[in-house]
Amino acid sequence: MFTGFAAGPKYDIPGGGSNYLCLHTNPQWNKVIDGEQLSGKIYGVVYAVFKGSKNYFRNNVFLEPNGPIGNSPVPCAVCYVEGTALMIPGRTDCPRRRWKKRYAGYLVAEYTGYENDHHRSSYICMDEAPERAAGGEKRKNHSLVYPVEVTCGSLPCDKFTNGNEVTCVVCSK
Repeated sequence: MFTGFAAGPKYDIPGGGSNYLCLHTNPQWNKVIDGEQLSGKIYGVVYAVFKGSKNYFRNNVFLEPNGPIGNSPVPCAVCYVEGTALMIPGRTDCPRRRWKKRYAGYLVAEYTGYENDHHRSSYICMDEAPERAAGGEKRKNHSLVYPVEVTCGSLPCDKFTNGNEVTCVVCSK
């Protein structure tokens, strides 16, 4: 339906939304009040993966000729698929009966840690061949996405290995 810029809450500020959105590249405005008001805020999302990170995305995109993808703005797309669409975490294939694979990749979300000011976000399935959004500035750590790793314990350790990056697939019917 459209492409745009991934947007979400600033990583180190409480309040505001907790999920990522796809903002259209050509926004439409209604009534606006000039200047900043007491309000919720939304920021552009940048990749929080760097040259030294594990290279598990297709084509080694962190070391591509145009430089590392880390700190680059994240593009997005909103698609319409007739029928049912779903994201399945921890899988690379769709169910066999009448499901069609749209894309596969890795689960990403905000950083998880006790020693920082990062806040919750939605889990999203990022394509295994991520791209940079044109027009946004690098190194504006407003909202961040990190690859999600599994922690076993409550999840059985014989199936879920600590530190493994979680795959995902988007399927439609």
